[in-house]
Amino acid sequence: MTDAAESSPVINSAIAVANWFIEQNRNDPSELTHLKLQKMLYFAQGWHLAYFDVPLFEDPIEAWKYGPVVRSVYRALNGRPKSEILTEPIEGYVLHGADYLDWGTPEMTSRDDDTEKFMRFIWNSYSKMEAWKLVSISHARNSPWDKVANSPGNRAAATDYEWYGEYYDLVIPVELMKFYFKWLLTRTS
Repeated sequence: MTDAAESSPVINSAIAVANWFIEQNRNDPSELTHLKLQKMLYFAQGWHLAYFDVPLFEDPIEAWKYGPVVRSVYRALNGRPKSEILTEPIEGYVLHGADYLDWGTPEMTSRDDDTEKFMRFIWNSYSKMEAWKLVSISHARNSPWDKVANSPGNRAAATDYEWYGEYYDLVIPVELMKFYFKWLLTRTS
C-alpha cells in the first residue's frame, strides 16, 4: 500500500463496497455473514482513510451494540437471517447527501489499480477471521468504536443498564477513524 493521498471525491456507496466483498465471497468462500460484512466495511473504511486520506465510501459508520455498523447496509439486509452466508448482491439504498435513494444493485467503481489492490488487501487480511474475532478487534480499547460507544454522552455506557436496543445514532467520526488507523499503521510499519 502507498501513503499517497487521493484527490478524487468519494464515489462509492457502502452497499457497492459490500457487494464487492460479497462477490469475493462467491469466488473465495468465507463465512461472510451480515455481522462479518459490517466489520469488514469498518476495517476497509479505516484502512482506506489511513492509506489514502479519504473515505472509501460516503455512508457514515455508527457505534452499535455489537460494533461498527453502516446503517444503509443494515437496512438493505434487514429481514434476512443474521447467520445467512452472503452470496447474492445487496439491493437497496445509497446515501446521497442527507437522503437515501433507491439504487437497485450498486457496484463498486474502482478508481484505479490501487483501489483494487487495496480491496484485495482487506479481503485477504480479514475474510478468514471469525465474525466474533472481528467484533473483538473493532471493540479494542481506545478504538473509534470504543471511544464513541463508551463515551460519557452515551446513555447506555453512562449507566449500569444494558443497551436499550441495537443502536443509538452514534456516528463514528471519519477523522477519529483516520487518526486511529494511521496510528495503527505506525505501529505495524
